[in-house]
Amino acid sequence: MVDSQIIISNLLKSYSSRAEELTVLRGISFEVARGEVICLLGASGSGKTTTLNLLAGIDKPTAGKIYYDGKDINEWTTDQLFEYRLKKIGFIFQEFYLLEHLNALENVMVPIILRGESEEIAQDIALQLLNQVGLGGKALNLPQELSSGEKQRVCVARAIVNNPSVLIADEPTGTLDSKTGDSIMSLLLRLAKKNKMTMIYTSHDPYFTKMASRIFVLQKGVIVEHDSEDFADIGYDKSEFEFLFKGENNE
Repeated sequence: MVDSQIIISNLLKSYSSRAEELTVLRGISFEVARGEVICLLGASGSGKTTTLNLLAGIDKPTAGKIYYDGKDINEWTTDQLFEYRLKKIGFIFQEFYLLEHLNALENVMVPIILRGESEEIAQDIALQLLNQVGLGGKALNLPQELSSGEKQRVCVARAIVNNPSVLIADEPTGTLDSKTGDSIMSLLLRLAKKNKMTMIYTSHDPYFTKMASRIFVLQKGVIVEHDSEDFADIGYDKSEFEFLFKGENNE
């Protein structure tokens, strides 16, 4: 692939307990070009979230390699991984993970302060981003005073506040109704394009694959590309994915 920003090679992830060993990823491999929009599609338990956590350096693989700009992140120290997540990766979690005692503005300010900026600078940048995501008027609201869609917009602002090169979103529409989900995905794509970010997101809903330039389907820790003959065997009705085969997914 030309200008591969991310290379995942033979990634394996297992968890051991006294009772058994659970293998979540079974040697997956793929590459992501700079500026691409990738969707990882699959049911719960297919390995989507694990893949993103490994890519972000939140967890370490049992085996395999993850390269970011040609460097193996598994060889990095804890401090190097912290810098990577702070400056190179923007992460949107399924469960929001907003700090309940901080208002929307303060939640977005946190990553800026962690990189060493003053509170004054952090406040200015965070407010600009809240305005971009349509929440400037609710900057002082606490998370419990916001709807699910508004919380997700705060998470979007927080994820891009340090201008990352890669935006990772784990089921960004999973807790939202379809209309709000459409709005959030449109916002993410617009911001990714504006800020020239690579974007990798997961979904269990085939509807949201149409926003990606490429789709990888995960089943039991194995990737099946959407144009594979095995596509019909992953537990979905192939008719639901007709728009993929017609080439209408590149919006």
